[in-house]
Amino acid sequence: MKVSRNWLQTYFESELPSAVELAELLTHHAFEVEGVEVVGDDSVIDIDVLANRSSDCLSHRGIAREISTLLAVPMKEDPFRTTLPTWPNALLLVVEVEDDHLCPRYMGALVRGVTVGPSPDWLKKRLETLGQRSINNIVDATNFVMFNLGQPLHAFDYAKLAQDDDGNHTITVRNAHGGEQITTLTGDERILSERHLLIADGISGEPLAIAGIKGGKQAEIDVETTDIVLEAANFDYSSVRKTSRELKLATDASVRFQNEPPSELPAFAMRDVVELIKDIAGGELIGMRDVYVGPREREPINVSLTEINNLLGTSLSYDDVERILIRFEWEFSRADDTFAITSPWERTDLTYKEAFIEEIGRVYGYANIKGILPQLPEKPAEVNHVFAYTEKLRHLLTELGYSEVMTYTLRDRGVVELMNPLASDKSLLRMSLRDGLVGALDQNAQQAALLGLDDIKIFELGSIWNEKGEDLALGLGVRAVRGKQSKLDKLLAADMQTVLDVVAPGNTDVQVTTVDGVSEVILDQLLPLLPEAESYDPPLVWNTDARFNAWSRYPYMVRDIAIWVPPTTPTEEVLAVILDKSPDLLVRHDQFDSFEKEGRRSYAWHLVFQSREKTLTDEEVGKVMEEVTKALNSKEGWEVR
Repeated sequence: MKVSRNWLQTYFESELPSAVELAELLTHHAFEVEGVEVVGDDSVIDIDVLANRSSDCLSHRGIAREISTLLAVPMKEDPFRTTLPTWPNALLLVVEVEDDHLCPRYMGALVRGVTVGPSPDWLKKRLETLGQRSINNIVDATNFVMFNLGQPLHAFDYAKLAQDDDGNHTITVRNAHGGEQITTLTGDERILSERHLLIADGISGEPLAIAGIKGGKQAEIDVETTDIVLEAANFDYSSVRKTSRELKLATDASVRFQNEPPSELPAFAMRDVVELIKDIAGGELIGMRDVYVGPREREPINVSLTEINNLLGTSLSYDDVERILIRFEWEFSRADDTFAITSPWERTDLTYKEAFIEEIGRVYGYANIKGILPQLPEKPAEVNHVFAYTEKLRHLLTELGYSEVMTYTLRDRGVVELMNPLASDKSLLRMSLRDGLVGALDQNAQQAALLGLDDIKIFELGSIWNEKGEDLALGLGVRAVRGKQSKLDKLLAADMQTVLDVVAPGNTDVQVTTVDGVSEVILDQLLPLLPEAESYDPPLVWNTDARFNAWSRYPYMVRDIAIWVPPTTPTEEVLAVILDKSPDLLVRHDQFDSFEKEGRRSYAWHLVFQSREKTLTDEEVGKVMEEVTKALNSKEGWEVR
């Protein structure tokens, strides 16, 4: 989120540090700062506000509150700590909310007699500094308050709403009908489903806005507008997030709504936007409608000084903690060793004691916490029986030439269903390792030429689930690339027997399932029968001289070449010619044949071509092969066959 230093300064009497110094302060105690940019006579700080603080810090007020706490400098005035006015009831405006879970609060204000036109220079400058385009004084006022307080707002043209026989206009918050369409302010047509929350004209039924995301053309503000309805609402964050994702439509409003802003916030934003519009566009507030389920309960959280110091690794005193809590301006009391702390309404993230301890720690300063090595136990920890034997299996299978893989736990088949699945094909916990291993074999087989493999051998140790619960399973998978699968199937059976000799010695009743080159056994049925492990196998030793090279994103091509040469010609001499005539596109070469016949020697290679910049064409690879063939045939006694 971008914030203006000059805008932040309006919250303080004393001069703030420079934007660069503020960025450093926030980086060390609150948020990562992406950068600082000079814009005219102002500086803009680009702050990466994480999800846990998005409910209160996607605004200038939120960042000003942070700076006030971190610098121990009081704010000139906090708009959230001032008294709200009492508004008259809007007699000619009706607000209906069909599901208060999806819309816990909807405030509608009727303002008459406004004059729509350009915004004053100071308002244009505030918005343009943040990279926002000025539209008109009404829309700019709603955007200004959003960037100032963090509450998205919207304005409808009151005259464009239908009215009943008594002259009433109705705003309805409802789910869209399947296939219902809305034209947004940018002119895009959106087709909605019954999962999408909608602001609609309660009399005509016409869609007015996609709730929490984007306004519609139906009641757009224009230069002819004189009467407006201002919206300040609180929508269910998960509904906004899902709708934004499904429609592929993200806005400044949706980013704020999908991070669960507090339901108290709309009233403060409504107060400020009404006053701002009266100042810059004229008009009179006729009345307000506020459909509200009520604020969330805020109970004190108890946290002891011992818990604070144990979690942070500090030795803070009671006075130290109290001074920090005072800087936050939180309500708190202390009885003996324990602080009872009540979070302010805008901090919806503070719901458990560890969150409060983290806040105390970051204001104290993590740089001030000394690093102390933990005390080692006097005696070694007990050997974990399951871990010891699974490590033994990892050693064994690695020695047998298998590579370990970890595949998805979530599948489209199984008996244990997730309450909130990530996707339709990941809604169940797997009953077997087989599907994942088959998929891994398929993927690796596609890259076998690039890897220089004649066959694929993989294994996985992981959990599976059935009606009775969770089990630990071992799966082995093999796949022939150039050889015969039947040969590998026999090898698979032999390797699984080697495994069983470790985990089930002498037990002939072990159930092993083998399908499609994948063999699987349930270890939880076998490991409890083994003697208690007394120690762990030493860790596997890897080649520390190996270096990682990133894969190309583009597909490869394979060409084979075979050549007759005089019987005394070494392989290296032939390969040198191939490499000399191949550009950087040749990424791998594997000799797969060598024999002598009728006084000549035959060599053959698999040549793998791949680019890091693009997808190669047959023509490009063909030209390289022509150059290689020409160079090989030019040697006396050499013949490409």
